[in-house]
Amino acid sequence: MKEIRHGEAETAAGVLGASFRSLDLGDYPLVMDAAAVERLIELIRELEPQVILGHAARDPFNPDHAVAYEATVQARQLASGAGVASAFKTIAPPELLLFEPHQPELCGFVPTTFLDITPVWSKKAAAMEAMGAQSYLRQYYSERAEHRANHARRISGRSDIRYAEAFQRELPVVVDAL
Repeated sequence: MKEIRHGEAETAAGVLGASFRSLDLGDYPLVMDAAAVERLIELIRELEPQVILGHAARDPFNPDHAVAYEATVQARQLASGAGVASAFKTIAPPELLLFEPHQPELCGFVPTTFLDITPVWSKKAAAMEAMGAQSYLRQYYSERAEHRANHARRISGRSDIRYAEAFQRELPVVVDAL
């Protein structure tokens, strides 16, 4: 199963113009010991992302998602030195956004950011198509993208948004002016 899922992820990443790298930590159950968290910290330091997308803090149907959330939060904090000087190599703190789970109400997910994905919808649909092991989610997320586009249109007044994704910000945004 692992080979199949990795192959699907590599195909989906290729459709999106991204690369796929697995830490190969297992699944059901995902166990994040100190060594695993250290590997995640090193990956974040290496890539120096501006944004990290992660799972919601709670998911009553998949305990691995909460484990991934906790490890991601901890690794992000340690890789960035929690935004202060450190004796270790640190990076600028990446923004942390949680992507919408397929049971948002049961996971405490509250959208705070909508991303217009209309210009890249065909790529998104092709990437979802590549994930054969999760084919049951294609229709759900396609309908959700139209639903979230409705929210994005109402909030922004932009009638051109046909597809959108929702994210929940974990941390406040710092701006220079309003």
